[in-house]
Amino acid sequence: MDDLLEEVQPITPAQTRRLHAAWRDWTRRLRLRPTADGSLRHYYVQLFSGGSGEAWELTAAQASRVITWFERLSGRASTEEDYAAGTAGRRGFPERRWVRPNPAAWRALWATAETLGMDRERLERFMARQFAGLGLHGFRDIRTMADLNRVLWALKAMLRRRQATKPVSGPHKRAA
Repeated sequence: MDDLLEEVQPITPAQTRRLHAAWRDWTRRLRLRPTADGSLRHYYVQLFSGGSGEAWELTAAQASRVITWFERLSGRASTEEDYAAGTAGRRGFPERRWVRPNPAAWRALWATAETLGMDRERLERFMARQFAGLGLHGFRDIRTMADLNRVLWALKAMLRRRQATKPVSGPHKRAA
């Protein structure tokens, strides 16, 4: 019965926003005129939904399929994956699935470590010292976003503490 209700529920405003955002990401480089953009969008909505070409006529289930396709085509990660990547490893956020670290997360880790003056060897020693109890002894042990986030958040905390201890301005000279 719940499946039947889910099948006939109309598209939600949040789904409409996601659908249009994914569409814009996918077609941004084409620089289509508004009428051509709308016609092409209606064509793909109809193709992927198996129903109407108008987004407002879609059911929630059809909208979900169209959004998934647009996000795949645009290279966007789904909202669920983004959420898991951003919250993985935080206290109070259960990890529902294993999300592999993405290149952006690795770049953030290396940029933060570099700002702190750490090379690979120093970073691995830091990880072994701080996170050995969690099974993180080195880079080979980072398998999920939760693992990477733990290390990244610790490095960011170190960076914030370092920046907080630096004086904002030097001593002022007095005029004679």
